[in-house]
Amino acid sequence: MPDDVWPISAEHPGPRSLRSANGIGFEFKGFTRKDESGYCFATRWFMVFGLPIAPLGRYYVRDHGIDPAGTNHLTITTRYEIAGWSRVRAPEVARTYAYGWLTPAAILAPLLVLLGHADYLPWWLPLVALVVWPLTTIPLTVAMLMYYRDYLAPQRKPNWQASP
Repeated sequence: MPDDVWPISAEHPGPRSLRSANGIGFEFKGFTRKDESGYCFATRWFMVFGLPIAPLGRYYVRDHGIDPAGTNHLTITTRYEIAGWSRVRAPEVARTYAYGWLTPAAILAPLLVLLGHADYLPWWLPLVALVVWPLTTIPLTVAMLMYYRDYLAPQRKPNWQASP
């Protein structure tokens, strides 16, 4: 079933900012799979320390990739073309919360359990675990997210509307 999309207008000008500093700010999350035109739906989120706090709006966007002029050693700027806005979808919000909050917990929980028992283990085991576990789980998690976004995420078709 197509999603209703309204064009960007003076009433709904689109997001004013997608900036963040020190992990606090705004980001697009919850991307759907791209359609034939290269556009997808994404929800703008207020983030704190990389964790999704509140959805602020849903947009029909095209990712133009990393902007070389906006890239330096501290920041990476991704350019988006925003064609329209849509209503926030509860399943996309739930998936974003689940991925955003459960993934860090799943990465940290085994380490915390291991460190809680560190007195009873050989000295090198907690040390190796602190290095090996994040170096394997974080790239694997990022790869799974990229695979989901490109192949498994729902593909939504826009149903353009004149006015809300």
